[in-house]
Amino acid sequence: VKRTFIMCDDINVKRQHLIFKLSEEKVPPVVRRVFAQKEWIEWDANSHDDSMWSLHWKTGNFFVSDWDKCLPHQVLNHYPKASTITQKANLHRNMKRMAGSYGAICNFVPTTYVLPNEYVLFMRECMDQTEKTIWIAKPSDSSRGRGIFLIADLSELVYGQQYIVQKYIMNPFLIGGFKFDLRLYVLVPSFFPLRCYMYKEGLVRFATEKYTSDVSQIHNLYAHLTNSSINKYSPSLHEDKAVVGAGCKW
Repeated sequence: VKRTFIMCDDINVKRQHLIFKLSEEKVPPVVRRVFAQKEWIEWDANSHDDSMWSLHWKTGNFFVSDWDKCLPHQVLNHYPKASTITQKANLHRNMKRMAGSYGAICNFVPTTYVLPNEYVLFMRECMDQTEKTIWIAKPSDSSRGRGIFLIADLSELVYGQQYIVQKYIMNPFLIGGFKFDLRLYVLVPSFFPLRCYMYKEGLVRFATEKYTSDVSQIHNLYAHLTNSSINKYSPSLHEDKAVVGAGCKW
């Protein structure tokens, strides 16, 4: 659908296309492609005033002052303080608060510790274990599977930044013997009032080697992680795998 708005002055009425602003050098090509399909115009500092854009798109974070400077017709593609749920350590803290308020409804989250802040608590947990437990360690503020590893012993834990460690789910759901995750996409244009739209299509991501609970295989990320950024390097990526087929996505 072509989106247009009307600009009025004392002389005539002009029909204008909406303007989008990109302030990063590396922009996913799909972003420009979608805007081009909608016949939006890209903001240009040499020919457009800063009040003319309607949408400012960034993959990175905005400053609070960016929201403060927005005019009534301008929107940004992030909400303020989104890191309270997108950063793993912050999400853990907020889930703990939710559990304190709402109880067992929030007990689906595995036992989690933030390191180094909760290292002593984590160490006590490990010492109190009566059977071997596998933990998964993830950088708090990272993505695409970078820096993730599994450990079976406290001596294997080495980190140089804020990490979270969680009890690893040893009996995950499998498809054809492979681990997978489901990605459902939801658009939230407003929190007050809350308004959400769920996309009809989603994404399934697969590990590229069959899952095993064998402790000696916990360092095989192709069996334990579903991140496409990891599995695209798997030797079995293009093999016709049972049920899953070739590749690592549905």
